Amino acid sequence: MQWDRSVSAADSSGMAIAVPGGPSLPVSTAGCVALARAVIGEVRLLRGEAAAVPRDEPACWVRAAAEPAVAAWLEAVRRRGAGSGSAGVRGLPDQLAEALVAGDPRTAEADLLLDVLAIVGDRRGDAVRFEEAVADCRIEAARELAYGAGHEINNPLANIAARAQSLLPGEADAERRRRLSTIVDQAFRARDMIGGLMVFARPPKPRLADIDLHEVVRPVVEAVRPLADTRGVRLEYSPPPMPLLVRVDAAQVGEALRALAMNAFEAVEDGGRVVIAAAGGAGDRCHRIEITDDGRGMDADVARRAFDPFFSGRDAGRGIGLGLPKALRLIESNGGTIDLSSRPGRGTRVLVELPAAVREQPEPATA
Repeated sequence: MQWDRSVSAADSSGMAIAVPGGPSLPVSTAGCVALARAVIGEVRLLRGEAAAVPRDEPACWVRAAAEPAVAAWLEAVRRRGAGSGSAGVRGLPDQLAEALVAGDPRTAEADLLLDVLAIVGDRRGDAVRFEEAVADCRIEAARELAYGAGHEINNPLANIAARAQSLLPGEADAERRRRLSTIVDQAFRARDMIGGLMVFARPPKPRLADIDLHEVVRPVVEAVRPLADTRGVRLEYSPPPMPLLVRVDAAQVGEALRALAMNAFEAVEDGGRVVIAAAGGAGDRCHRIEITDDGRGMDADVARRAFDPFFSGRDAGRGIGLGLPKALRLIESNGGTIDLSSRPGRGTRVLVELPAAVREQPEPATA
């Protein structure tokens, strides 16, 4: 690359930018200030604080790009497909931090730029940790509420169901029998909902045992296949190519997988496809089960709340929103994880990772 002007050694801030695939070019003191303003403006824009940004803030990158080193770096970044030099490009402050090379001595302007980048990194980390802490507290509060409410509601429900059942045998009037049967059915439905809440709040302690991953998934596929046929959904199962041992409670994991499969069936239309695949994970620590569908998918907000209790992205009356939260709790109580990715109109992918069974090491041979 050829540039029309260069920075004199006297004007150098002691900073340089390592251009990807090119040389390290010095940055002037004025360039450091311009970069600091550009980084601050970039972060404000990304945080949605456009109203608080001065009118000329988006032009900060343009002024900073007058620096030969910055212009070369931005061009190298653009050519690598990572963005451009205009304001609003995500990730440029982080890339800049990686590209800077500090010299000795540094001027106050160079120290300012380094401090700004450090503060931006700290603030981003604080924001992420805060969001995670809020999410954890929200889920924990929901669990405590679910457990307490479920425990208190179960007793009157049991009394209602028992009283209605006791009245049924001696009732001769057909209409009254129908109404009593409805009471019993709805009481049992509410009981099942409470059961789901209790599992979400405090899942039972798993009885861990070493079992072949295929023997965990196969019964689930066989159990849900009739429902898939009824809904007109093409269900495909890809078993692991070799025996893979996991250490889990097979009944609990199976219940979670059935809930995930049911959710996939709900997402696809007639003629859609759901694929369940089991395979080994990276390394020897976990093995994977992947459930994908070609249904309507979810936007980012729905996907973010998919595991919240009583949240359902389906039409009213088609679900109570406990399947995914219960599945998550059961998988986590077995030492596994669930990752969900989805895009509107592109379907959904759910990845379940389960802990692999610990292989016994052979005892060393003795002489």
